Amino acid sequence: MLYLILCFLWGFFNSSLLSLSLSLPPTHLCRPEQRSALLKFKRSLSLSISYCGQEHQIVPVPNMDSWDEGTDCCKWEGVVCDNKKGNVIGLDLSCSGLRGSLLSNSSLFSLQNLRWLNLAGNGFGNSEIPSEFGKLRSLTYLNLSLTGFTGFVPPEISLLSDLVSLDLSLNHGLLFRNHDFNMLVHNLTKLENMILDGMDLSLVVPYSFLNLTVSLKHLSLSHCFLEGNFPTQVFHLPYLQNIILSSNPDLIGYLPETNWSSPLRLLDVSKTSFSKGLPDSIGNLEHLKTLNLYGCVFMGSIPSALGNLTKITFLDISGNMFQGQIPDVFGNLNDLSFMVFSSNNFSGVFPPSAFNLTSLTFMDFSSNFLRGTLPNNISGLWYLRELYLSANLLSGRLPGWLFRLPSLEDLDLHSNKLNGPIDPIQEPNLVLLNLTSLDLSSNNLSGNIKSCMLVKLRNLRFLDLSFNNLLSLTRCSNDVNSTLPMINQFHFSSCNMQRFPSFLNASKYLQVLDLSNNQIHGSITKWEAEGWENLATLNLSMNFLTSVEQIPGKDLLVLDLRSNSLRGPFPTPPQNLSYFLISNNELVGEIPSKICNLSFLYVLDSSKNKLGGTIPDCIGTFSDPLLVVLRTLNLNGNQLEGSVPRSLKNCYSLEVLDLGNNNINDTFPYWLGTLPHLQVLVLRSNRFHGDIQNFSGTFYFSSLRIIDLSRNEFSAHIPPELFENLKSMKDIQVDKSGPEYIGGDYYQDSITVTMKGSDFELTRILTIFTIIDFSSNHFKGRIPKAIGELNSLIVLNFSHNSLTGNIPPSLGKLAALESLDLSSNKLQGRIPMQLTNLTFLGALNLSHNNLEGPIPLANHFDTFSNDSFAGNSGLCGFPLSKTCGNDQEPKSSPSTVGDESEIELIWKIAAMGYGSGVVLGLSVGYIVFTTGKPRWLVKMMKRNPEKRMRRRIHRNERRKN
Repeated sequence: MLYLILCFLWGFFNSSLLSLSLSLPPTHLCRPEQRSALLKFKRSLSLSISYCGQEHQIVPVPNMDSWDEGTDCCKWEGVVCDNKKGNVIGLDLSCSGLRGSLLSNSSLFSLQNLRWLNLAGNGFGNSEIPSEFGKLRSLTYLNLSLTGFTGFVPPEISLLSDLVSLDLSLNHGLLFRNHDFNMLVHNLTKLENMILDGMDLSLVVPYSFLNLTVSLKHLSLSHCFLEGNFPTQVFHLPYLQNIILSSNPDLIGYLPETNWSSPLRLLDVSKTSFSKGLPDSIGNLEHLKTLNLYGCVFMGSIPSALGNLTKITFLDISGNMFQGQIPDVFGNLNDLSFMVFSSNNFSGVFPPSAFNLTSLTFMDFSSNFLRGTLPNNISGLWYLRELYLSANLLSGRLPGWLFRLPSLEDLDLHSNKLNGPIDPIQEPNLVLLNLTSLDLSSNNLSGNIKSCMLVKLRNLRFLDLSFNNLLSLTRCSNDVNSTLPMINQFHFSSCNMQRFPSFLNASKYLQVLDLSNNQIHGSITKWEAEGWENLATLNLSMNFLTSVEQIPGKDLLVLDLRSNSLRGPFPTPPQNLSYFLISNNELVGEIPSKICNLSFLYVLDSSKNKLGGTIPDCIGTFSDPLLVVLRTLNLNGNQLEGSVPRSLKNCYSLEVLDLGNNNINDTFPYWLGTLPHLQVLVLRSNRFHGDIQNFSGTFYFSSLRIIDLSRNEFSAHIPPELFENLKSMKDIQVDKSGPEYIGGDYYQDSITVTMKGSDFELTRILTIFTIIDFSSNHFKGRIPKAIGELNSLIVLNFSHNSLTGNIPPSLGKLAALESLDLSSNKLQGRIPMQLTNLTFLGALNLSHNNLEGPIPLANHFDTFSNDSFAGNSGLCGFPLSKTCGNDQEPKSSPSTVGDESEIELIWKIAAMGYGSGVVLGLSVGYIVFTTGKPRWLVKMMKRNPEKRMRRRIHRNERRKN
């Protein structure tokens, strides 16, 4: 939008200068003192090559080479003189490569006859605008955009009372004081164009705009940090043609509801907090060409008066809360080329007249609740290039005309309820199909797509037919040499494909092939694996493959063969592989040392196979020690033996190491503590033995969030030094923008944890999830007090050991703890009252110890069952049947949490998660409590139950009446 305005102003400015220059007498010389001032101004600054015309769409002026002392300055490039006295009245030096500071004593300010001054696109070294600009009282046009000026705009600018156009845009360090801005809009009574985009107007009160002159035509204030209520009266200015308020998220306002009739051509309030509805008065703007309401808070229905905007070319109302039926009023909008109604709450059927628009190039109605079927025939959309109708409730067959639109490049209908087979694609006469992107995923499409039908889409680069579980793809018998020559991504996941699509192997540009979760059986033969020159990602997971004779693609980066029925030895991966995912198969034999030849291996997941032997000693060296980028090594659930190779200490980037459920016989690999990024260490269910001492040095497990040593043969005392080093289990900050998980976009790590005596698989690991599990070993001695400092710890399991002594009261400081299991030890003494302060605790097991005394009843401690305390003959009190004596009555301590309602809130949310395991419910509760999001859930759970009951009674009474 700013570009259009700049072009308009540039045309206006140039035509004015041209008319003046043509009227000059050919022999007229400029005044000597003004020529001298211009040359002095040139010498005060340095010149460099300027690229601002290309980068910022400012039309560049030729350089200042013509500025020579022996020539007439009125003939210099960028200089305009009047035709009577030879005064310099126009100076256009935009994008001239000027560099340096514009000082207050600059000779420029002696040219007091200047009417036009354009310095846009030069670099004045982050200096302030000199107040001497106020001396140029004859100025009618001033453009200082993209000049690097910073600081406050001097109040002297308001002295330029003849200004018609002022452009200070794209100076991101430039500010207006509220008082100075008020003076400016009060004094500049002739102003027609005000362009301040990218300035800092945070100090300006929006009501200052009430003083804008009635002559204003163009007002552009995007990215200005405006906040507060914008006065609606500005929209009523009688000559206003363009108003841009976009990208001021804290600016509040609404559109005029009555008596709104103006010459507006461009209205842009996108990415602001403008709200209320779209008024009927919008239909009065008969000259409007651009309406942009994207990303605001508008609500209500769309008025039929929208159909009166017969000159509209750009219409974007996406990202609001509009609802209801979209009125079918597009029949007369013959000039409309850009139309976006996405991400609202529209319902009802799709407006048929939208399909008959003849100038439309872009249509987006995605992410609504539109239903019904697409029309069988249309009479428009011949120039349509992009069509997005995804994430709606559209049903019925996919009409054939979608593939006959001659200009269509992108078609997206994913996540609807379209059903039935896809009609054969017919190429329109004398028209080549331009379709480059086709997404029909997540529908109910069925039938069999023939490869010879697909290959008619010769320009197709992106195809996604995933999640149509009745849809299959087969090769035609007569298309041996046919392929999709331009295809880049081919997604056919979760369908009914039964054969590997070898017809794509000649597609030179194919990089991503996703055939996961299909019915592909047998093996991939060497013949099928030939070709695939540029294939980078191959996903064949969740199929029924039994062998891969040769892996397709020589330069694969991602190979996903998880959850198949692969048998035999470990396959040899391509040299450049980054992600090698082959878990949950039936591979046997040893991990070959060739795996160490992979220079860029980032994730290796071969868990849940039958691999034996030892872990290769070279696993941490690879082909080049400087290129060790391994982030995840998951070998869980195999039959590996031997020891943990010390070469792993070279894996500087390692975050996840899972060696659980094997037969590894080794002592604790304390040297892994030097890895600065290690977050997850799982050694469970092996034959590790000995103590776990030796915790001193740099980085010793400072990033560790999950450590699982359970079901081994570790012995001796638990060293306090370990817990002192676990800095990542202390003071974790919850990200208020939403949950984050360990891993990247393609692969997210998973682990199995033990809670309440059962194993739970976490398919994704929250970055805030922390666990210490030392259960089922031979640890002895006392529980270290230092563990109480881990205030972000969520799960602690020391069960089935030989721990002695008292339960340390410091455990009461584990503020985030959700699960505590100290069962089957030799602990003694009383249960510390401090444990009742653990407000997130949802699972507690202290059974089968030597504890004694009353069970505390404070806070929620009385919600735990008998099983939590069984096998402690000295314990008494609820929930046990054994009562305490008078001198043993349980005492309750005051809660350390001030707001009891907040404790209740946590537990209500926690209860919602028990269906999926306590970890989910309590982690959600913790996030909700600490962030206050989502607000609807907090509000719902905190709502007064008595108020809810009153509302229910009131509703019942209304129904009876």
